[in-house]
Amino acid sequence: MPTICAKCQLVRPENTDAPIWQCPGCGVAYNKAADARSPASPVGHRPQRTHAVSDGDGLPWGKWLMLLLLIGGAYLGYQVIQKRGPAGVSVSSLASKLSGNSSTEQLAALAASSKPGDVFMYTADWCPNCRAAKGWMAEYGFQYEQCDIDKDHGCKSKLDSLGGDGIPYLIVKGHHMREGFDSQEFVAALQGK
Repeated sequence: MPTICAKCQLVRPENTDAPIWQCPGCGVAYNKAADARSPASPVGHRPQRTHAVSDGDGLPWGKWLMLLLLIGGAYLGYQVIQKRGPAGVSVSSLASKLSGNSSTEQLAALAASSKPGDVFMYTADWCPNCRAAKGWMAEYGFQYEQCDIDKDHGCKSKLDSLGGDGIPYLIVKGHHMREGFDSQEFVAALQGK
């Protein structure tokens, strides 16, 4: 398609020595001539430039800050839960409140009547629920035997053979507490109910 100059209306010949952007007849740039013929734009008004915005340009600093705050909050929340339990109450005091209708005296009497072999617990040092169960049993004076699955490979093998997929795993007078420590279930198993 031939190029026509907006100023002098010359049709650009194919065999000219003028640059491709310049009219060989009047010497004006084709773009300038076209702009001069278009209606005048308001004073101070600049033509709008459009930029393609791609999502792959990276995250703005605000999103990075939000991500950092979320990670920090999750870490702090994890630390609080590890130390105090989900509701801000220590896990051992929560377990003692869940002990049902049993009073402190009744639990102490039950603990005194239990034998060392009545309670066996699979545990690990890093397990917060294991620490809570041990704390609750120590609070009321229950005797128990324990096996650390991280320190004794035989314990881990035995736990696997029992079908245990988590700790603490307690065996109370032959009753297997597969879902972890529950003070009501623990007391009922010791009482033979």
